[in-house]
Amino acid sequence: MLNRLQSLKKNQNLIKICCFNSTTRYNSNYYCTYTTPINSTRGGDIFSTKSSNDAIKGTIRTQDDIDKEIQIFDSKVGKEKVPVDPASLKLSNDIQGAIEKAYHEFQDGKYEEALKRYYWVLSKTPYDCSVLILRSTVLENISRYSEAITDCNTIIKISTDGEILAEAFLIKGICLMRQGKYNESIVAFEKSLVLVPNPKIIDLKREAESMLFPDSVVVPTHEDDYEFFNGLSSTLMNNAIVKKSPIHGRGIFATRDIDEEELIFESPSLLSIPSDLAKNKYDKYDTEHCNNCHLSLKPLLLDNEKEIIESREFPKIEDTLSRMTNLPLGDISGICCPKCNTAVFCSSDCESQGMARHKLICTGSSSNLHHNFLDKFYHEISKQDTEDRTTYLLMLQIFSLQYTTGGDQNEPLRSMQLDQFMKRLVHSEPSKHQTSYLSRNDTKIYNLLKGIFSNREISKEIYHRVKSIIQLNSVVFPTSRIKVLSEKNPMDELGYSFDFQEIPSQQLISILMQGSFFNHSCEPNVFVATPVVNDKSIRFCSRRPIKKGEELFISYLEGTKMDTETRRVTLKSTHSFICNCQSCISKKTIDVLSLLD
Repeated sequence: MLNRLQSLKKNQNLIKICCFNSTTRYNSNYYCTYTTPINSTRGGDIFSTKSSNDAIKGTIRTQDDIDKEIQIFDSKVGKEKVPVDPASLKLSNDIQGAIEKAYHEFQDGKYEEALKRYYWVLSKTPYDCSVLILRSTVLENISRYSEAITDCNTIIKISTDGEILAEAFLIKGICLMRQGKYNESIVAFEKSLVLVPNPKIIDLKREAESMLFPDSVVVPTHEDDYEFFNGLSSTLMNNAIVKKSPIHGRGIFATRDIDEEELIFESPSLLSIPSDLAKNKYDKYDTEHCNNCHLSLKPLLLDNEKEIIESREFPKIEDTLSRMTNLPLGDISGICCPKCNTAVFCSSDCESQGMARHKLICTGSSSNLHHNFLDKFYHEISKQDTEDRTTYLLMLQIFSLQYTTGGDQNEPLRSMQLDQFMKRLVHSEPSKHQTSYLSRNDTKIYNLLKGIFSNREISKEIYHRVKSIIQLNSVVFPTSRIKVLSEKNPMDELGYSFDFQEIPSQQLISILMQGSFFNHSCEPNVFVATPVVNDKSIRFCSRRPIKKGEELFISYLEGTKMDTETRRVTLKSTHSFICNCQSCISKKTIDVLSLLD
């Protein structure tokens, strides 16, 4: 349903779901509008249990009991029974039958037949809002938008039912959007949301906004975005939530008292590249680590390896070390990309996750045109300095991710939109003094990326947004392999005692998921715990005790003996803000600043 609404494609599911609530509500009363009127007092007696005591015992009156009570009631009030009008009863049954048939015809795709029945029903009961809702959805489905809007306007004038009114505004908004009246459709969706909050209507409203401003990316506010941030907060191990911060934008806040050096949560990265790829002008792939999770293909280095392998207890040792480190012992053969035969994945899971993105930027592509654009892209970025090359390599990864998750690639509705996570990251806008979004150098890279991802229009605004997101949100952290130090120990059942040592593996430049919502402090209360063995399990721990409700901070800076002026100038240059944390206000020099412990 949501895909259909977002793509604005003709599909009968839209009308089915739009009218679902009204149909369900109609069935719950079972068309009581059309049943023969019954004396209200008598009706109340007939359909109730005998007494509270009998009800508690579970005794329900029989038909004989009901008949006797009716006779007693009639003799007391001295009234004759109200006769049932056969004509009225027949009309009621005919209407009920027509609605049921129309609904099934609608489900079967027989829209014209269903529409005729709804017109007949409304000729008998012209102000029945539930039937008007059903007719308007059929009219919308067969592109008779003006007539559908007329039905919705009638409902809006006469109905006092909040749910029916919400549905009327929803259908009206969809029809207006199909007519290209995006401003009016946004107003209709907003009125529907006031009556019944619904995430699908929020998505429709955003789609209308994106169609109204086709070269802009609409960033949801935190107030509109409660569902996304509630979902994100649910992944923080019940230790923290993401919400609006008084410091800047969104922040992460403790939901309980946290002790020193306690694990707060783990955050995977959205994507990472090794810094070595940026330093080396011509390397396209890292052949010693997984192309998806960046795990070393030899994550555990075993001291005295030959001697231990020949040990009688080696199978037990191997099992014990793997359980203790959650890493395999020995070399990982890996799975190579069948086209380029260079990008390697550590497991079948990583292959299935990583290939969707990698195949779009694989240098072994079968398309000569696509391959030509990729070669030109790599040649062009080889001319850049290391920092710019890093940014452009990450941009290539992000656009590949966008292309993979961006819906039907053959039917683009508009310029490529950022995905639901990326559009929520902090970014900067072009300076008012800039005459263009892009510099001459960026224009070259922009045109090459458009050629690589030719099935999707990439606007200059989105290109600038992606570049800004990378510059403001990327973090650098080292990954490690684990060296297993062994010492013979006859008292141990394995014959050895073991200790572990971190061995630097590579530095990753990454955009984290949950971790992207940390704000900065020059005296942070959170750090990344080492060792980090891949980019899917980055552990954030507390530097000191943290009180419930306190905002959690990391350091965006690396360095020693940094005074306030240096910190502020650096942060203004790299992250476009002036730090006003307590250390900067008190002009304190910080001995060591690092994301890590």
